[in-house]
Amino acid sequence: MHRLMIRGLKWSALALALSCLGVRIAAAESLEDRRMHASREAELGHAAELTDRACGTRLKTGFDWSGFDSAQIASQNVVSWCTAALAAMEDICSDSLGKEALSAKVKALTCGGASTPSVTLDGEGTVKFFFSLTPNQNKLLVRDYLNKNL
Repeated sequence: MHRLMIRGLKWSALALALSCLGVRIAAAESLEDRRMHASREAELGHAAELTDRACGTRLKTGFDWSGFDSAQIASQNVVSWCTAALAAMEDICSDSLGKEALSAKVKALTCGGASTPSVTLDGEGTVKFFFSLTPNQNKLLVRDYLNKNL
């Protein structure tokens, strides 16, 4: 019994330490959430097909769902917020230099929720675009970042 109490305390301390570091322990998603995520992922994939045709790419797309809650995903069209990044990519590839740079360096797009919008391009070619669900200049943010980093 004493050993079980110590083990429970260790797990509690670990969970507390992780939460202080900002790490969330993922709770099991409901079937409803998984269906909603799959639907939004498919919708984003279809939107990326237009960018692929315009830019000569074959983008893999997806979401980092950890920054959203179920109510936001159900009530907000998170796909439309994410497509700002696709529109920015299409702007970049509107000339041959941009098209060449984008198709050579960008392989994927991952979108997620955050209190402050940000964009990065990792070493594997993934544009990571995090946005808040408030009015902002998302397309300009992504386009300016890619213009400076491709």
